[in-house]
Amino acid sequence: MEHLSLEDLGRLVDDPPTTDEMRHLGSCEQCAKELDTLREQTQALGTLPEIMPPKGDWAAVEASLRSEGLVEDPGLFRKLGLARTPAWMKAAAAVLLFLSGTGTGAALASPGAGGLASTGLGEIATMEDAASAVRSAEESYVTAVSRYHELRAREDGEDLGVDPITRVAALEHLVMVSQAAVRQAPGDLFLNGFLASAVAERDAALRMVSTGQDNWF
Repeated sequence: MEHLSLEDLGRLVDDPPTTDEMRHLGSCEQCAKELDTLREQTQALGTLPEIMPPKGDWAAVEASLRSEGLVEDPGLFRKLGLARTPAWMKAAAAVLLFLSGTGTGAALASPGAGGLASTGLGEIATMEDAASAVRSAEESYVTAVSRYHELRAREDGEDLGVDPITRVAALEHLVMVSQAAVRQAPGDLFLNGFLASAVAERDAALRMVSTGQDNWF
């Protein structure tokens, strides 16, 4: 029997193995070790504190957004029916309104703005220089992956089958949980990579909405 795929191993984290899978895991040290690792990671992530948006009066949040120039119409959210939605959806909606231009305007970076600094490795002499180079590389990676997902979805005519606001809110929550994990283990390559992927996916979803890819009204 061939090695179990990552998809099969992921399923076995929660589901019992079939007879063939159990026989293979008993004789294949590699697959058994990978399954144990996935279970340990799942258990570790399950112990992270739940991060939810703070509770509060939505009127105060709306007033704060207006004071910061993100929205102009005091009754905008009520007119759109967002005042009756859950708080985490309202937070996502505020971002969507701003990016789609319903607020004061969109603030998407142009393709030519920013990017990876042209600093050579020989010029990195301090920890601060190294940290700056890492942040710049990470930003470029996240931007590239985000753009890739956006273009792939357009080319394939991908239909996510979910409400865009709900998806953005779910991705934002995933980003916050990933950030909490990275704060607890800042040097973990897996957690940092997961966070970068989550940020890229969230940014791609926001960009698709802002360009009118999804007609969510």
